[in-house]
Amino acid sequence: MLNDLAILKTASAMASHAQRRHTVIAENIANADTPGYKAQDVESFSEIYASSVRENKDIAKLASEAKLIDMDGPASPNGNTVSLEGQMLKSTEAVGEHEMALAIYRKTLDMMKMAIGKNI
Repeated sequence: MLNDLAILKTASAMASHAQRRHTVIAENIANADTPGYKAQDVESFSEIYASSVRENKDIAKLASEAKLIDMDGPASPNGNTVSLEGQMLKSTEAVGEHEMALAIYRKTLDMMKMAIGKNI
């Protein structure tokens, strides 16, 4: 029953997307001194959501297959495009997205409990 609720699928996909984005950001930070390394990011969740609605596809599948995007930006003398400050900002965004997904999931379950008459 819970797997059939679109809002729970969307919240789960959003949390998975934030986790994947955080992994990519961690890889960028780990390679901050690697010559020629190009910083990457994951396509935004809003694009994935719009694509799932437009193409009527499973959002969880699209989120797990999100494309990696090379980030444009000034390169250091060794050709590396990682900005630690920028990556820290992106990391904070990813944490916020994950927390929002969990809050949506939690509140949806609270509303379901209230609807069936269980005390929260």
